[in-house]
Amino acid sequence: MTVRRALIAGVLIALVSVVMVQLRKHDASAPEKVTVPTLAPPTVVSSSNPQAPSPVAPLRDALDGQPALNPPQPSDLSTSDRPPLADALGSPNTKPEDEPKILLDIFDAYRRTFRAYPAGENNRQLVNALLGANKEKLPFIPLDHPRINAKGEIVDAWGTPFFFHQNSRNAIEVRSAGADRLLYTDDDIVAGPTPSQPKQPTLLTVPAPKA
Repeated sequence: MTVRRALIAGVLIALVSVVMVQLRKHDASAPEKVTVPTLAPPTVVSSSNPQAPSPVAPLRDALDGQPALNPPQPSDLSTSDRPPLADALGSPNTKPEDEPKILLDIFDAYRRTFRAYPAGENNRQLVNALLGANKEKLPFIPLDHPRINAKGEIVDAWGTPFFFHQNSRNAIEVRSAGADRLLYTDDDIVAGPTPSQPKQPTLLTVPAPKA
């Protein structure tokens, strides 16, 4: 019995050795496991994190300085009060030659509020901003002003749209074509800084040499 047990024990030891060798060979041939890092979830911007910038909504400054392509609706305006300064424009008590200055005063009121004149490429876009198509929805001219024509332009005493020349966001010229309804003629009425005329070169007279 002792010999038989010794044989059985020897066989078991041999089998275990063979199994261990096979396992080692399998581990050596197996590819190295690659660890993939886990990406952190994106930060969610909410009201509980007020310091985080919004990924969707543009900054307020990015909205400034854009032309007002459409006039506002009455329900869009922040106030229903009628701007008193605009009532002088077209009033029977106002002379036509004073109207460009009144309109310039309205632009100046806009500039004092927003620190710049409204942006725009034509009469209608600038008027839209004065009507209330601005970031504060604040009207400087009432929507029903009698001097606004069917195209949304503000016109002078002769029915001609005023011409606005923006030298910069801080300088604007208001021009009425006058009674002849032609711009840049002698009867134009202008308010605001006009571009300075270039100085004519001074001609030096050189005396002729004596014979």
